[in-house]
Amino acid sequence: MFTSVSDFIEQKGGNSAVASATGYAKGAVGLWRHRNRLPRTAWPEIMKAYPDVTLDDLLRIEAANDDVASERAA
Repeated sequence: MFTSVSDFIEQKGGNSAVASATGYAKGAVGLWRHRNRLPRTAWPEIMKAYPDVTLDDLLRIEAANDDVASERAA
């Protein structure tokens, strides 16, 4: 299970590997990591590239990141 965007990217081989697998630029994947957010527009490509990643996984990553953002704002 993935605990963050960075964790997801690392487990999938890093920025370059995720970029190659999804068809996005390496810089875009770097921005995902920096922003700690996988854009929903990229979810279909992510799930196609990684059949082991489910919609539930992506929703959990998003929810965990929302929780962290809420804690920082408090």
